Amino acid sequence: MDKPSISLCMIVRNEEKYLPKCLSSVQRIVDEIIIVDTGSTDDTVAIAQAFGAKVIQMQWQDSFAHARNRSFEEATGDWILWLDADEEMDVNEADKLKELLTRDAIHEQRIEGIQFVFCMHLEGGAMEYNYLHRMVRNRPQYRFEGRVHEQIMPSMLKFKSDLQLGQFDIHVHHYGYLAKNMLSQDKVRRNITLLQQAIAEHPDFPYYYYYWGIELCRLNDLQGALHHFNIFLNMAYDDSQKGILASAHKYRLITLAGLGRYQDMVRHSMESIARFPGFTDLYHLRAIAFNALGETDKAIDSLRQALNIGPSEEGYPTTAGFGTYLTCQDLGLLYAAAGNSKGADLYYTLASLLSVNTAITFKELSDVVSV
Repeated sequence: MDKPSISLCMIVRNEEKYLPKCLSSVQRIVDEIIIVDTGSTDDTVAIAQAFGAKVIQMQWQDSFAHARNRSFEEATGDWILWLDADEEMDVNEADKLKELLTRDAIHEQRIEGIQFVFCMHLEGGAMEYNYLHRMVRNRPQYRFEGRVHEQIMPSMLKFKSDLQLGQFDIHVHHYGYLAKNMLSQDKVRRNITLLQQAIAEHPDFPYYYYYWGIELCRLNDLQGALHHFNIFLNMAYDDSQKGILASAHKYRLITLAGLGRYQDMVRHSMESIARFPGFTDLYHLRAIAFNALGETDKAIDSLRQALNIGPSEEGYPTTAGFGTYLTCQDLGLLYAAAGNSKGADLYYTLASLLSVNTAITFKELSDVVSV
């Protein structure tokens, strides 16, 4: 079976720092590179051309969807992959992409888009994992909508209401949420300006409020962020985009923690867990609130629940270590503070084992040792 061709489509502006690593990570598996440049003044264009990219110069029109769609118009591959310059596909996994595209479900056109595992690098070495949609069949009907945080799924569903997405366990590393990168290009304030315009145009579209809350978190405007998360959660009425809904519940708790509102954090965590019982992060965050309120036993119980669930179910934006080694580490700290050295040693040991990805689980260990 012939392997399908892939077009890489990107929009860039002054990305000389990250673009070489991004393009190097996929150059062996893409058949063409199409880059829309919206006004770079550094070496971005020269770098793109050195990788053989077709570069299209376009004036920025305050719309990410417009720029992305321009790149899609030039694509000739069977599939279109889109990345941002501050993203890299795992070079050890990229080579299997074309092989995966020959699977029967895809060959028979039952799958219209592909999700990859995104590793969001955050401050202090933290990382959040989530599946994100970054590949589609090259169809003229599939185009983006929205000035910022643009979406392609609405146009896909209009064309094929019963479409399916496939999930590939290929990791893509995203570095754009590190503070130094957000501030260097003033991306946060640019995004907020675009969100304000988008909300003025589409006031009933709830997801813009979620994204505005995320941007305000990056500016450390926690009160403003909480306000926008609450607007979104009051407007969102179904689970059609479970990942975003769950993320809003998670970041509301994180914002409340930053504001020191631990009673509210506990109350909202109960509501969130009732809606998303498989989202481990919510149990870990609830434990943080209980501990801050001096309710150690409840904090321990909540962490043990998180550990029993393990890593969050697919589709949830989970923090690396919640349900595994970070949860064990916090349990060790709580047991040590309570004077239970046996329990502390147990969880410190388990944290060490889980941090190196061993297969041992809390249940297996608890069958042997009781604390």
